[in-house]
Amino acid sequence: MAITDLIPWKRQEREVAPSRSQEDWLDDMNRLFDNFFGRRAFGSLTPFAGEEWGTFYPQVDVEESDKEIAISAELPGIDRKDIDISISHGVLTIRGEKKSERETKRKNYTYAERSYGSFQRSISLPSTVEEDEAQAKFEKGVLTITLPKTAPSKSAHKIDVKVR
Repeated sequence: MAITDLIPWKRQEREVAPSRSQEDWLDDMNRLFDNFFGRRAFGSLTPFAGEEWGTFYPQVDVEESDKEIAISAELPGIDRKDIDISISHGVLTIRGEKKSERETKRKNYTYAERSYGSFQRSISLPSTVEEDEAQAKFEKGVLTITLPKTAPSKSAHKIDVKVR
């Protein structure tokens, strides 16, 4: 073996690496971070990666005004009967189950795909929320929960400090 055989740019035959698409690169990066840190550590670089392997982690938005807190959760493809909402000790919990079944029958084959997964999101609520007055509506795959706030106390209370 000659020394020039060890220098990569001196070789006669060159192998060209296959080109990779951006989607392939993003899939590899997602897999790397998911395997090392866990799926929920950084989110994902692709929009629907949370639905792989039967997991579902719905996106939740929380908005607060002077009068109420509004929480909306995106739950596409989920039936109302599969959603459970509860408030306990100042924590709002949204639970549910996503079921999906598809079957395609053709002349020479049948293709069936089924996926199931449960989810749970918990949100801490401030003490100013009227838990008994909470309302929820489910429309076009979006769950909206409205929690009215109690009126803030308008009078300030002075506390005397006692000295021994």
